[in-house]
Amino acid sequence: MKIKLTKKQIVTKAVRLIVIALICLISVSYVAGIFSRLDGGRGPVQILNYGWELNFRSRNYQGIDLRSFSFENTKWKEEVTLSCYLPDGLPKESMLVVYIHYYDIRVLLDGEQIYEADRGRVDNGQGLGSGFYTVNLGTDCSGKHLEIEIRAGENGAFSSLRSPEIWDAETFWQDFAAGNISNIALSFFFIIVGMAMLIMAFAQEIRGNFSFADTTRFASLSLLAMTFGIWIFTGMHLTELFSNDILTKVNLNYYAFYFLPLFFIGFHFETGRFKDEAGIRQARKRNTVFGISWLIGLLYVIFVLLRHFCAGESLRTYLLFAHIYDTIVIVMLITVRIYDLIKGVNRHLVSSYVTLMTGVAALVDLARYNFYMRFSPRGSAGFTMSTLYVVMVFFVLSLFFDYMSTTVRDAREEERIGIISKLAYSDALTGLNNRQAIERFFDSVDSSGEEYMIVEFDLNNLKKANDTYGHEEGDKYIVLFSETLKTIFEGKGFIARTGGDEFVYVMIPKIESDRKWLEGRLKDLNAILSNKDTGHSGLKMSTSYGMYDSMDGDAKMIRDGLRIADTRMYDMKKAMKAGR
Repeated sequence: MKIKLTKKQIVTKAVRLIVIALICLISVSYVAGIFSRLDGGRGPVQILNYGWELNFRSRNYQGIDLRSFSFENTKWKEEVTLSCYLPDGLPKESMLVVYIHYYDIRVLLDGEQIYEADRGRVDNGQGLGSGFYTVNLGTDCSGKHLEIEIRAGENGAFSSLRSPEIWDAETFWQDFAAGNISNIALSFFFIIVGMAMLIMAFAQEIRGNFSFADTTRFASLSLLAMTFGIWIFTGMHLTELFSNDILTKVNLNYYAFYFLPLFFIGFHFETGRFKDEAGIRQARKRNTVFGISWLIGLLYVIFVLLRHFCAGESLRTYLLFAHIYDTIVIVMLITVRIYDLIKGVNRHLVSSYVTLMTGVAALVDLARYNFYMRFSPRGSAGFTMSTLYVVMVFFVLSLFFDYMSTTVRDAREEERIGIISKLAYSDALTGLNNRQAIERFFDSVDSSGEEYMIVEFDLNNLKKANDTYGHEEGDKYIVLFSETLKTIFEGKGFIARTGGDEFVYVMIPKIESDRKWLEGRLKDLNAILSNKDTGHSGLKMSTSYGMYDSMDGDAKMIRDGLRIADTRMYDMKKAMKAGR
């Protein structure tokens, strides 16, 4: 029965949701402040913001402050020349750090070239990257004339230039790592946790602890964490600590960005056990919408990658469309979770709140990025993330614990239902299938239309065992016979106890040798039974049986075949009595 909430109840739930969101926002902002204070160590000795002479499109600009200077509609191979005199008081061994954004670079000191990178790639129209290069300026470079020449590697490569920095060459890498300690910690946290969860997901699938759908959700969460960690590591220029291949770094950054929404959707598929038909229908509708969204995203990623590898297009060419897709996905998931929270039908309360937190933070950063890209003089180079990193920590950890708790809960429910089902369809004494299981199995055989072979057994001498040795010994006699049947038929086919001393066996033959195998088993059955130790020398075990093969007669329905097998079983029983 569907409960309709009043307007007052809806408003109350909405107010609670807003209050919780504000508390979460304050908490995240506080933690973000702690993370920002973790970064320590020395920064650049000098940031060369102003005092530049700049030449662009045959125009010369004097006394330029790079923080406020912007370029419009830069074209491929367009050149910009920067020059200035280095300030006094620089370290004896100085390191120039030049941030680039899809352009090549040439550095001259007092008219002598001391560094060059990516010039050939621009000449050949090959893709470039974004990051920074380090240039050793040598000893006692204060007061020398520095000149930097750059050429755009593609149309619209940059709209501003980030100010070069002077660092102490002897301690640069230690100082740079110390200044990014929180980013390094966060990126490794996501990557390591994601790898650990992915191993757990595979282990669960191999052991069969949880359903494939639950394992898929867990794997999606794992890949989401790993991908986000890679995105942080590459986006914050941390790969430069290990390699100066900034082109591969940038490509990895874009790969991660394009795949992130796919893993985000993958985790939110509905996979749990629902108590009513309405819940099942709602889950199917949502999974249909999520599945279509996921498929659209996958096809888009494939298209972008094909254009990148086959046509040599930059991955950032299609970034705007990716942002639109990301926004639609995030709004969709936020809407679904808000609806669940208001209606009080949410099965994943924790993950819903962190989904809202993460979604809102991601939407804010997407909006900020596009604002910088289109309206800020510095373009996308001036963009830095807000609290999304910290929110993602809460997101991954919360979803991990929420996933584990709900999955374990579902697994226990599955186990409980399995136990109830086993009790309903199992014979209490032997553990074989009972009459209810027989009826269900017979229906499945008839609906499939497959050929079948059915055997009915009647255990001889059960009355003698009960009357002479007692019903407890009679029960042992029945159990011994059932165990023998399971051994003889090697777990193949369907074995059931129909009641008392009667049993039934059904095999669905797949190849002709199956029929011969069953005939051989039956032929040897009584010889095997006669050698069984019943515990009493005066009690020998034997059975009468009758078999029917649907290939040999007109009884296509299995219950008709059972009646024929039953008749043949009684014929054998009479023959065995007559032969005594």
